[in-house]
Amino acid sequence: MFVRFDPFRDFDRLTQQVWGGVRPAASVVPVDAYRQGDHFVVRFDLPGISPESVDVTVEKNVLKVSATRSWEPEEGTQVLLAQRPQGTFSRQLYLGRALDTDRIEASWDNGVLTVTIPVLESAKPRRVEISTGSASGAEISESQAA
Repeated sequence: MFVRFDPFRDFDRLTQQVWGGVRPAASVVPVDAYRQGDHFVVRFDLPGISPESVDVTVEKNVLKVSATRSWEPEEGTQVLLAQRPQGTFSRQLYLGRALDTDRIEASWDNGVLTVTIPVLESAKPRRVEISTGSASGAEISESQAA
């Protein structure tokens, strides 16, 4: 249901090779994705980010999540260590056509954004009834069989 192709992953790998394994931490957004019944669930870890700075959009079959975290030390503050990533975080997921992108829901809990995407009715498994006996129109007369 999700398309596993991500052109930005290859760009990130190239960046890691060119810059000697250094990768800007602000671009990394850990994601879990799984199917739960008739829905797909995607969970994004965005610790320390205000839910008001999170933007979730869907265009065609691309789900994009972006958020901003910034910290400016107060005047007179001497920063001894600053390793927490700041800036814009974003992640794009390419969704399969069997998902209902018109009914996506999103919720926030303790720094985790959960996006729930229903499966289209036409894509859900359904039981096919099997008829028994002779099929209508399957009879062949002797003159047609020759």
